[in-house]
Amino acid sequence: MISGLFKNKKFIEAEKNQKLLENEIKKLSLELVRKDGFLKCKNDLFISKENMSKNTFDWEKMGDDLKKYHEENLLLKKDLEKITELLNIRDSNIRYLIKINKFLFEVRFSEEVKNFKLNNINYVQQLNHECIQKMVRDEKLRDEILKRYNNFKKDIMLWDLKTNLIKGEKITVIYSKFRKFINVLNEKSINYMGDLNIEIFNNLSKDGFKIEEINSFKAMFEEYNREHLIKN
Repeated sequence: MISGLFKNKKFIEAEKNQKLLENEIKKLSLELVRKDGFLKCKNDLFISKENMSKNTFDWEKMGDDLKKYHEENLLLKKDLEKITELLNIRDSNIRYLIKINKFLFEVRFSEEVKNFKLNNINYVQQLNHECIQKMVRDEKLRDEILKRYNNFKKDIMLWDLKTNLIKGEKITVIYSKFRKFINVLNEKSINYMGDLNIEIFNNLSKDGFKIEEINSFKAMFEEYNREHLIKN
């Protein structure tokens, strides 16, 4: 009980983030239930149109509504999968470098990104308050970057960036020239560099890959980790 009084700040923050994510899951789940109910109702009406007057409803509009809500449902489910995936990550100590152009992806930051890179600042983790204050001349942009950077330090960021931070780059980016390899990994639900491990490479021969190909894939994986995996 005494140990509970002395939880470190990061642990308390992690618990807080987890509760926020769990609340988000509940909210998305309720929204999915609501939309699924709406879809069923609309679909039942659509199916029964032969028994009703064609002037009663605009069937074409109803069909468009069904398609729209179905697409919204798919997006909600994808968001839910992302949140659940992040909650299920076991080793919270694993972190990857985030490219500065991903962090400041909007066009309005293009000059600032270029300037950072010219000064050998290629990743968010190389930023600090001093260099932002010094290198960003536009006051409005400077304040915006400082705010985003402070949020990043508190683990507050876009989901794609958060996933990139914890699981690394998408395999489709690193292995873009190797479509067969990407397809095999996708079938195994392996989507990020952080999902890969040596055992996966060692079993690739069962999927029809040659030793030379496997060694090449493995070398790319090891090079990516050397350059982007943050060692604590």
